[in-house]
Amino acid sequence: MGPTAVKRRKISQSSMQATNSTTELEEHPNDVFRKFFESQFRPLDDTHIHKKRAAVAVTSQESEISDDEADQSGEENFEGFSDIEEDEEEEEQEVMVVEHVDVRNENVLLDKQTRKALLSAKVPASSDTLNSTSKKSNKAKDEEVDNEAANLQNDLALQRLLKESHLLDSTSSDLNPTGKNRHKALDLRLQALGAKKSLFERNKMPKSHRQGIEARAVKTETTRRREARENGIILEKPVFKQQKNSSSSAKRRDRGVGAPAVGKFAGGTLRLSKHDLASIQGPSRKGGKGSKRGRR
Repeated sequence: MGPTAVKRRKISQSSMQATNSTTELEEHPNDVFRKFFESQFRPLDDTHIHKKRAAVAVTSQESEISDDEADQSGEENFEGFSDIEEDEEEEEQEVMVVEHVDVRNENVLLDKQTRKALLSAKVPASSDTLNSTSKKSNKAKDEEVDNEAANLQNDLALQRLLKESHLLDSTSSDLNPTGKNRHKALDLRLQALGAKKSLFERNKMPKSHRQGIEARAVKTETTRRREARENGIILEKPVFKQQKNSSSSAKRRDRGVGAPAVGKFAGGTLRLSKHDLASIQGPSRKGGKGSKRGRR
């Protein structure tokens, strides 16, 4: 009976150790999964688990001891920060930033010449040649404008000279009228600008004096035109002044260029009146009393 009791004690001690080991294993988070696995299949070997946990504990203690020793040795060997290390860190931290900015303005439209060059198949010319051609074209345009202005001034001067040519003195070479002719030239210029009355109208003088002055002016004008015609000089077209007391039927009719000198041309037909026919045929020739009718 003795040995049997001892044997039971040993079993009880082993069971106690197993219970202690199970309580220790329950503290680990993987024990829940282990228990579930054992309930489904078979119990695992506890010695392997204890060895693994002891190795993990030893390694953790050694790592803590090595960390403490490294901290103590680092504190003993620390002599302060150097400026060189700070400069190297600053150089490493510096970042080069490059921004590509397009200066061109996209809102600016291309001119006509550049659009043609872009669409054409020819090789575009260089910028120097384009600049030279543009400068030449600008100079040519400026010269054309100057020439047009000069030609316009010359045309006006020529028209004025033709209108005032009868006032110039044949003995002098000066083209500017002087004396009375100058006043007459100014009167003509005012009338060309739209003056209604002439400066030389004499409404407040005696009728005999006015008629004498007008007759003298007509005489000088006719002699001037006769001498010009004899010498082969072409003068301006004479202007006929309408009399105030004349009726509307006596007005002078100005015919257009290419219009017939006799009759009226309307609707593609020329109409001649009796007066026009009489002016064409001339005076009629009538025979005397003893004239014979007919022929022999």
